[in-house]
Amino acid sequence: MLTATQVQLKKKKLANGSLFLFNSMEDAPRIAMYFLIPGGNTLDTIPGIMDISDRLVMKGTEKRDQEKLSIELDSLTLELDVDTKRDFSLISAIFLEEDLDKAFELISDIFYNATFAEFDREREKIAGELQMELDSPRARASDLFLRTLFAGTPYGTTSSVFLENIEKLTSRQEALKHYHRAFQPERMIVSVAGNIDPARLIEKVETFFPKGEGAPSFPLESACVEDLLKYELKESQYVTFPRDDSSQAHIYKGWLAPSLSHPDYYPMVVLNTLLGAAGLSSRLFLELRDKQGLAYNVRSSYEGYRYQGLFQLYIGTEPANKEKCLQGFIDECQKLIDIPVSEKELAETKENILGRRTVYLETASQQAGYVGSNFVMGRDIDDLSQLSDRVNAVTAEDIQRVAQTYLTRPSVVSVVGPSSIL
Repeated sequence: MLTATQVQLKKKKLANGSLFLFNSMEDAPRIAMYFLIPGGNTLDTIPGIMDISDRLVMKGTEKRDQEKLSIELDSLTLELDVDTKRDFSLISAIFLEEDLDKAFELISDIFYNATFAEFDREREKIAGELQMELDSPRARASDLFLRTLFAGTPYGTTSSVFLENIEKLTSRQEALKHYHRAFQPERMIVSVAGNIDPARLIEKVETFFPKGEGAPSFPLESACVEDLLKYELKESQYVTFPRDDSSQAHIYKGWLAPSLSHPDYYPMVVLNTLLGAAGLSSRLFLELRDKQGLAYNVRSSYEGYRYQGLFQLYIGTEPANKEKCLQGFIDECQKLIDIPVSEKELAETKENILGRRTVYLETASQQAGYVGSNFVMGRDIDDLSQLSDRVNAVTAEDIQRVAQTYLTRPSVVSVVGPSSIL
């Protein structure tokens, strides 16, 4: 668990407008560095335009074609990745201190000089990969659930939505312009963890990422924020997709939930863990799999985005068990609504959360990514240093209250399986 004593975060606003975050880790063999750009899918003018950008960034620059770029990455033992999330995009890098200058030069080249080479061919390749992903019945069920829950918002940009809009992404120049509006130093959070003098890193960031005179950037808050903050599900929905070749029924049920910075975030984290995220000890596993024998796989998950959140239940089961599983979801949620959690179960759940968090944050990459993603979604040092206290402060009354608040709202049920059960 990140605590004030375990993580010595330094925070500084740099001359180029970036926010610099540094966590010293003396035993870390390599340096982990995350360049995070707020916005992600909330900046999409066409659904998926930021996603296709992160694929094209690594296809070459004005100085390096894709082959040369790959060779240099291998020679530096530099692990480099680019990705787009709901609320932010990122470039992540893990490297040895001896490669510091070369790593910064290469990342800066990608940041400023990407050419989006072979745009049309890469778009066709992505379309094929998206379709292949959606051939999985479980992936299709998840996709259908998310696009329905967040319909008409950037949070609903799933693989199928991206695929439906990919033919609109016809202009390499427009995609490149969109990328450069988003990826600008003054919009950037740089999160680093490792054993190195942070003054060296600050000098490199300011040298290799100067504030430029390029295209105007997006505002720090995207245009759709107000709509996302006000978004609500008006009524419950039941959506299906037939897959007669599937031997299982894949079922999702979920609700809109608190955002990452909402006061109810921590009670929902605890509720999620005891209901279905703790694996073998969770209520859903014990009841629906162990006692009733309904599930191959059953769990819950909770994700707080910057402006909304989602809480979902999943089960994979024999198609004939669909109605029993849906009733099982209802019954287990109703118990949380009606009956306060025992002190013993509450204590065990908190111990599970804090123990898993410690393991999750063992490496420099994990810590740099965790700190950076939390900052880009609105948290600060105080929030991160008080996580243990906030988890431990959750009461049985808090869990019952959030269950009564969120699990009684309109929901979405998504089912993918044989057409005979839909």
